[in-house]
Amino acid sequence: MTAVSLAEAKAHLRITFAADDAYITGIIEAAEGYVQTIGVSFGSPLQPAVRHAVLLIVSHFYSNREAVTAAGIAAMPFGVNALLQPYREQNL
Repeated sequence: MTAVSLAEAKAHLRITFAADDAYITGIIEAAEGYVQTIGVSFGSPLQPAVRHAVLLIVSHFYSNREAVTAAGIAAMPFGVNALLQPYREQNL
């Protein structure tokens, strides 16, 4: 089970059709996996900033399905790091 639901992600993406549901679910899992690998743990309840960062990543992955396009490489939005930085666990 994911911390961000399919319904939340679809609302954020402004998508009402079901054709991409499986794809979006995979993107949610990838986005949450990314957030966890950079040292952010998911508390209960999920912090609003962490939830929004996951949604921004989902949107980024959905809009940029290819690694490279004719338009160039699309970098991860700066806001993602700004939202997640206060929640990163750092080991000394």
